[in-house]
Amino acid sequence: MARKSSSNPTLPEGYGYVRLAGLVRAALHAKLSVLVRGHPGVGKSTLARQLADELGLPLIDIRLAQRDPVDLAGVYFPDRDTQTLVAYPPDWARQAEAAPAFVFLDEINAAVTRLHQAAAYQIVLERRVGNVHFHPDTVVMAAGNLEEDNAVVTSLSSALCNRFVHFVHDISVPDWIDWAAGNGVHPDVIAYIGAHGLEALYDNNGDVAFPTPRSWAMAGQLLNRADEDDRKHLVAACVGRPAAEKLQSYMTIYRKIDAEKIVRKGLAMDFSAAGKSEASFIYAAVFAVGTWIYKEPKLEDAALPNIVKFLRSPGLDAEYAFLFLRYLRSHDRGVWARLRPIPSFRVLAAELVGLRRANFA
Repeated sequence: MARKSSSNPTLPEGYGYVRLAGLVRAALHAKLSVLVRGHPGVGKSTLARQLADELGLPLIDIRLAQRDPVDLAGVYFPDRDTQTLVAYPPDWARQAEAAPAFVFLDEINAAVTRLHQAAAYQIVLERRVGNVHFHPDTVVMAAGNLEEDNAVVTSLSSALCNRFVHFVHDISVPDWIDWAAGNGVHPDVIAYIGAHGLEALYDNNGDVAFPTPRSWAMAGQLLNRADEDDRKHLVAACVGRPAAEKLQSYMTIYRKIDAEKIVRKGLAMDFSAAGKSEASFIYAAVFAVGTWIYKEPKLEDAALPNIVKFLRSPGLDAEYAFLFLRYLRSHDRGVWARLRPIPSFRVLAAELVGLRRANFA
């Protein structure tokens, strides 16, 4: 759905992280400059870092709101011998000239001045700073917040806007969960967000600490290092007290899962049964089992088929199996290599791969 804002009457349709990454990548490959707008904390800077890594380019991260205009356009000094002004460009411009680079203009509409915008116009349109022209393979991406988020935003000139390919970064719960499962976010947080969806993941409620994909990731990193008594306080410091209390309540469900019996004893699970078919319970089970496997240093070979049995549980859809395996691989302590030769696991993996190909065909 198109979005309204004061500086741009109509913004383009929004996309989740995975789809957006492909679209931005295509625009950058075409040597076009890209502007991505989105709510605070949804992953715009993360997207820039990811794309820079994929393209094999050093990231030049320029936060416009924290820079003086001379840091963008350079400074001029008089040359008494020639009676002319000599331009001294910033170091980052020399870097983008000497070799391909990924120039990222972050916070482009965060209360910047017209001087900032004039410098940005030259960077975006002409791929240069003063007399320093960027390497032909240098790419330019910018990011900014949406006006609706109570962020301090300055309207961009129509001339500057017209030089960008515009995208809106929407919040996608599946995309965030997939990213979090592979980036060290605590499984308690991932399970909670998976169970409660978009309203839990993002809620700009006006408090200084509020839920966003970024603040939940911070909370998830803190939980990896937190004592039990500190958990609620640390989470509240990242996402606010109401969200921290909801997470704590959810963990009462999470702790009812006997992961050890599921893995070691082959305890059967039926997620199609009454009381166990809710997404909150299924997410709790998936991450409870995955975390127990990760933390168990001596998992017997005899227990490995029980992991496959768990993934074959009635009511455990393929999306949950994919998520479990994604988490297991990213937290692997040798279990993955031991699972692969097991015939039942190979059959399951082939089915899941075939299903994913069919869905994307």
